[in-house]
Amino acid sequence: MIEKANEFLQDNDIMVRIGSTWYSLEELGDISVNSLPIIVSDEDGGEHEFDMADIDEFDPNFELMDLQHMGVA
Repeated sequence: MIEKANEFLQDNDIMVRIGSTWYSLEELGDISVNSLPIIVSDEDGGEHEFDMADIDEFDPNFELMDLQHMGVA
């Protein structure tokens, strides 16, 4: 499941807001107990690791995704 989601992220620009900063969602990490790590990049190209629970908002384009094939976090 994670592999398919990461393939989707390679082909699509999904933006997420964490705190007051918008990041590009680059990759989902391995699911562990009570955690879903994500890798995001900022506008300078720097990569950061957060947890999926840290996301405050998705770019409105997220609403246009085919959720039957992507699933809902």
